[in-house]
Amino acid sequence: MTSTETSSLVLHGKGRASARLRDGVVLLEADGVRRRIPVAAIERVDVHGARVRRLTVVLTGDEPVAYHLRCRSAPAVHEFAQAVRRALPVRDADEPRPNGTELVTEKPLERAAPNRIRQLRWGLGGGYVLVLVLLLVTDAGVVPGVLWAVAPGPIAAGGLGVYGGWQLFREAWVLRTRGITVEGRLQRSHFYNGVEQYTYAYVDSHGVRRERTGSDGGAERVEITYDPADPETTKVGRRTAGQLVFGAVLILLAGAVLLAGVAFVVMGMAALVI
Repeated sequence: MTSTETSSLVLHGKGRASARLRDGVVLLEADGVRRRIPVAAIERVDVHGARVRRLTVVLTGDEPVAYHLRCRSAPAVHEFAQAVRRALPVRDADEPRPNGTELVTEKPLERAAPNRIRQLRWGLGGGYVLVLVLLLVTDAGVVPGVLWAVAPGPIAAGGLGVYGGWQLFREAWVLRTRGITVEGRLQRSHFYNGVEQYTYAYVDSHGVRRERTGSDGGAERVEITYDPADPETTKVGRRTAGQLVFGAVLILLAGAVLLAGVAFVVMGMAALVI
């Protein structure tokens, strides 16, 4: 294989992310950015993560940077990784590597809102208004109409709360059971929405330089715990008990609110049918 290698494979990831190999360049579209990564800037390609569906492209350099793509199909990830590996230039062990980050170019992507999501929202909104009108014009009663009218509030709030609580609980549990703790050094800080954000750089167990940005920290050096199967899951410090408890409580409270909203919907529909 040469540096002009092209593959017909298209790797699709979460959130409409994708990766292609064209003329010796990996085209990676993720997080609203299209990156052109020449194979000369790639040190290696790894496949790991939950169910082995995560592609990691590690760049060359003294402190290599890595790009990730979480995919839907494990076989597709392996096939794409093999295609990129075959396209990589053959290097001697002591051959100097270029700084991969200097060879990568980025361009923001402009995407329209997905039509299917827009249609689903219009459909749900139209159905909700139709049922509300039917409850008001029939003899179903005032109470079912009021319950139906307020139901979206607790359903939305409860659903978001349950999702947020589950994310907190899951992240804390993963870091508690398989997290690796390393030392991070403060790189920079900035304010976002009135809250100071700190960016720490650290090197994982594979020697890849990574960064972590969040409101936690402030010291020049801190301990950072990360998930080796999903390096984007990180926290400052090692303690996770408080986050576990907070996530569980949030799930319980938000779950009660969500069930109340669902009960309002059921009562409104029952009044309409009966």
